[in-house]
Amino acid sequence: MPPPDPSGSPTSAASASPPSSPDGPLAVALRRVADAAAAHVGAGHATLTVHARDRGADRSAPAPGGTSPTVLALQIDADGAPFATLTLTRDTPFTATDRAAARALAVGAGLAIENARLLEHAGRRRRWALAGTEIASALLSGAPTDQVLRDAAARIAELADADAVGVLVAEAGDDESLRITAAVGPMAAEMEGVRLPLGNTRLQAVHRSGVPELVADAATPVPGTRRPEVIGRIARWYGPALYIPLGAPTALSTLAVLRRRGRAAFEPGILDLASAFATQATVSMELARSQERERRLQLQADRDRIARDLHDHVVQRIFATALALDRLGRSLEDSVPEAAARIAERVDELDGTIARIRTSIFELHGAADSSPDAVRHRLTEVVRSVTEGHGVRPALRVSGAIEDLPAELVPDLVAVVRELVTNVVRHAAAARVTVSVTITDDLRVVVTDDGRGLPSVTVRSGLANLADRAERRGGRLTVSAATSGTEIVWAVPLPG
Repeated sequence: MPPPDPSGSPTSAASASPPSSPDGPLAVALRRVADAAAAHVGAGHATLTVHARDRGADRSAPAPGGTSPTVLALQIDADGAPFATLTLTRDTPFTATDRAAARALAVGAGLAIENARLLEHAGRRRRWALAGTEIASALLSGAPTDQVLRDAAARIAELADADAVGVLVAEAGDDESLRITAAVGPMAAEMEGVRLPLGNTRLQAVHRSGVPELVADAATPVPGTRRPEVIGRIARWYGPALYIPLGAPTALSTLAVLRRRGRAAFEPGILDLASAFATQATVSMELARSQERERRLQLQADRDRIARDLHDHVVQRIFATALALDRLGRSLEDSVPEAAARIAERVDELDGTIARIRTSIFELHGAADSSPDAVRHRLTEVVRSVTEGHGVRPALRVSGAIEDLPAELVPDLVAVVRELVTNVVRHAAAARVTVSVTITDDLRVVVTDDGRGLPSVTVRSGLANLADRAERRGGRLTVSAATSGTEIVWAVPLPG
C-alpha cells in the first residue's frame, strides 16, 4: 500500500513558494502586508496569492487589473520578478487615491518581502549548518557512524520537507550496488537492508561524482536504459528526489531524500544548502576516520610496549632459567636419573609457560597483520630473539608466494619456527641454524643445524605439539637426526 499522506492543511496558492514556517519571517511579512493593505485603503478583505516561482508560473504575467470598482488587484515584485498578487475587496468602489496608495504600498511590500526572504534563507542555511555541526559533534565524540547517519536522515527529512530519506552505503568489495542501512518515513522498516543495483542510473552518477543533485522523478530511468526492478518498486510511490553524497571525492554513502509522487519538486536553492551540508559532513567523517586510525595506532603502540616488556623481561628470564635447569638435569642423567627426569619435566613446564606468553605476545602484536612484509619481519624477529646471546649463527630464507599465505596459518608458522629454533638452541649445541620457509602448494618449514643431534633422553613435548598442529591441517612433521646435525620438516597443504 502507498505511504500515508503527511498531516497538514490543504495546499494553497501560497504553499507553492519556498517552504516557510507559519511563524517564519516570510509568512509573518506576508500577513502583515495583507493586513496593512486592507487597513490602509479600508478594504474589507485582502488576499495575497504567492506565485509558484520555482515552477515558472506567473513569472512574466502582469498582475490583473481590478475586474470591478470594488476589487483591486496589484502585483508585488521581489528580487526583480513577480512574486505575489494582492487582491483587495470592499463594498464601495476604490478611488484613484486608493489605487495610488495601494500601488505605493505594493512597492514597499516588495522590499519588505525581499528582506523577509533573505532572513528566512539565512535561517534555513543556519539550520542546515547546525545539522552538519550536530553530525560533526556526534562523529568526533565517537558515536557509531551508522547511528549518526540515521539521525542525520531524520534531520534532513525535516529540513527538506521530505516524506522519506534513505541512507545508502557502499560496502567493501561491491562497486555495483548500495545497501539501505537506515531509513526514515513510511515503510522505513521494510526498506532497511534492501540492496539497490547502481547500473546506469542517476543514483550511480551522483554517487560516483560526489555532487548533490536534484531529480524531478526518481522513477524515470536514464534515456536508453532500463530501470532496475527494485528501484521501480520503491520509486513508484515517490517522485521528486534529492541525492546527497557523503564522503567525496568517492562517496562512501548517499542520502536519498524523497517526496511523494504528486508533490512539488524540491526548489533549486536547496542544492546549495545540501552541498554545504555534504561538505561539512564529509570533513567530519574524514576527521572521525582519522581519529579512529589514531586510536588504533595508539592501542597498537601500547600492545607493542607490553609485548616488548614481556619478551625482554619475562620470557628471557624464564628461558635462561630453563636452560640452566636443562644443563643441570643433563649433568645428573648418569648419577641421579630420577632427579634428571623430574628436572626435565619442570623444564617442559617452563617451555609451556614460555609458549603461552609468546602466544599472547603474538596476539598483542596483531595476528590480523598477515601482509608479506609483516610475516617476514615477524619471522626475522622470532629467529633473532631466540638465538641472540647463545652463540648460534642464524639464517632465514623465505621463498614463494608468501602473499598467498592464508592469515589463519600465520600463527602456526610463527609458532613452528619459534619452537624448532628453540630446540636447536637448547639441545643441539650447534654453531649454525638455517630456517627455510617455502610457500608453493603447501607451507613447508625446514630447520637444519650442525649440532650433535637430538639428545638420547629428552621429553619431546614441543615436537609432539608441532606434530599435532601439522596433523590437524592434514600435514606432517618429520625428523632426520644424526650425530652431526638434524633436519626437521614441518609441512601442511594450503587451503584450496
